[in-house]
Amino acid sequence: MLGAMRWIAMLLLLAAVLAAPAAGQELRGRTLQEWRALIEPAPAELAWTAIPWRTSFWSALSEAQASERPILLWAMNGHPLGCT
Repeated sequence: MLGAMRWIAMLLLLAAVLAAPAAGQELRGRTLQEWRALIEPAPAELAWTAIPWRTSFWSALSEAQASERPILLWAMNGHPLGCT
């Protein structure tokens, strides 16, 4: 039984290796500038960086009270990537 499972695993690995060049060929069809244009975020996607975020709650609270504006408090429990 173990021998049959090894053969199946070897055949699956061989199939994956044989299928890989087709996917790699598609990647080679683009230039560096085309890939950079696809990967770099658009200006609309970076709009959140223009917000003057505060890292100190107390200074944000003082500033919000002085300008009579609300605060968005973002609090998390655990790892920021959800790896708990």
